[in-house]
Amino acid sequence: MTTSADVNDLRHKLKQLSKTPLFQKDTLSLSKEDKIKHLYSLMEKVTSVACISADDITSDMNKFLVVMESPCLMTNYGLCPLLASHYNLCLGTILNLAGRNRPHLQKYIDELERVETKGIYMVTEIAYGNNAMSMQTKATFDKNSQEFIITTPSPSACKFMPYLSSDEQPKLAIVMARLWLEEKDCGIHPFVVRCRDRNGKLLPGVQASKLSTVDLYSVSDVDHSITAFYNIRIPFYAFLGGDLNEFTPDGEFITSAKNQREIFFNSLCRVEWGKIVLTAALMSPFKMSIATAIEYAKKRKLTTRSGERALMEFQYYKAELSKAYTYLIASICLYEKMKNLCLNKDIKLETLAIHAAITKSGCVEIARDALNICLARTGAQGKMVRNRIISACILNDITSTAEGDSIPVLLRIARHLISQEDSNATNDMQCHLPVTSATRLVTLLSTRESQLKSQLQQTIRTSADKEMAWNDATSIALELAWVHVICHAADALSGRERIQKVFCALFIMQYAAWYNAIELISSSEMNEIIVFVDQELPEIFDKYAINVADEFELHDLIAQTGIGHADMAEYWSNIAGFNLTNPNS
Repeated sequence: MTTSADVNDLRHKLKQLSKTPLFQKDTLSLSKEDKIKHLYSLMEKVTSVACISADDITSDMNKFLVVMESPCLMTNYGLCPLLASHYNLCLGTILNLAGRNRPHLQKYIDELERVETKGIYMVTEIAYGNNAMSMQTKATFDKNSQEFIITTPSPSACKFMPYLSSDEQPKLAIVMARLWLEEKDCGIHPFVVRCRDRNGKLLPGVQASKLSTVDLYSVSDVDHSITAFYNIRIPFYAFLGGDLNEFTPDGEFITSAKNQREIFFNSLCRVEWGKIVLTAALMSPFKMSIATAIEYAKKRKLTTRSGERALMEFQYYKAELSKAYTYLIASICLYEKMKNLCLNKDIKLETLAIHAAITKSGCVEIARDALNICLARTGAQGKMVRNRIISACILNDITSTAEGDSIPVLLRIARHLISQEDSNATNDMQCHLPVTSATRLVTLLSTRESQLKSQLQQTIRTSADKEMAWNDATSIALELAWVHVICHAADALSGRERIQKVFCALFIMQYAAWYNAIELISSSEMNEIIVFVDQELPEIFDKYAINVADEFELHDLIAQTGIGHADMAEYWSNIAGFNLTNPNS
């Protein structure tokens, strides 16, 4: 079990590592090939410091989450998908689903644990995207040789964007494929497939595109590829069925699953943790973005009739940055709350799935507007990769589609909610509390959730065609899930009441027409909320947001950016290679 002392020690080591020349190296002018080499050298350094074991992945994910939260990933965001794929998706899937084949699979586990080979994960196919249950990669069984055969039957089934195009890295993959026994479809299962040998050479039958093929826009290049298999033979024990599925040497498939949907979710058992892992990697960028934006507001001056004034002296800037701070603190607190719930050893997979959905969709979407504010309020400097803000915006957006796009993830939350008994009954006594009290504001949000839930349940219940009713009510379902997420974030802010109140009020203002229409808030009360927010935002800036670099101990990291440098102009002059004191030297 990871102790708090272990966590603090690892956090300190990783932060110090992030400030070393290797991690601060300017790679913008490097070729894509050299950027990838550098990325893998960073990965090896992080893994050597972190020393993540197989037990850490199966017993206590806290240590790995500390790695993902680390500022090391902020120096090169390519580390996020590589580490998440290696430890959580590849190693984690083997550990969770090895079953009685564990002794045969131990060599793979040891390789991954020592990072002698890099683990990757192949689910998404070109023609099917997030609709992974329709994938067509084919697995058959040769009873004579006791081997499975993995094949890509058509261009539609090519695996899309696994990290396989670098020809210098050994790679071991978890490949999701549809198992066929003669004409019987036995569902989608994970198979362990070695794709590149110890020298980085592709194994016969594995096809991977070149580094230049996948033109994904990113601030950090990763060796994405398009991948296909042609009759790849793998050993019998490379089938991962866990406790649910078994494959016998005589070619019989045995499962205790009720249907193929259950088989599918068993196969993708690590994807739920994947949502939390990817969200963890957003925490440092969130903190850095608001801290850097506020640093810019402190330093950047405007000339007025009364002389020079810093941007932070203008009420509009205060209000905007305070709003961004409020949203980002809400995202960070939501992540911490849900992380602690998920680290409970006794948590069931269904509960983990809902917690993970709330974590990723909530943190990403709450932060989206906040990051855009940080970007807008830092001018051209905010667009510079070296200042971290634009990188955070891109990473946040990429995360919104990873391990499930925000829309289907929110719809999953909504389906879960309407299957539960309503526990959000409105307390009439709370309706008479001041409209800007924390209790009243939180109750107003939970009342909206309860009303939307009843509306959606009624729509589904009274329809003859349940599927069509769900399709027609998608907008209600999305709004229900979103308000549920906001309620969780508000609860996570309960220890920071002033920020909690403003956070709730900002969302209630967005639904002003709805609250007024059902007479939950009078026009005068809504006006009171608007005045309250206008007054509170500048005060939150002066009391809390202005000190965000102290709050998250970021001064040393900010100082390494252009905005945070003691002299921003000198920083850029040095990067440009100018010598203004003796230009001819």
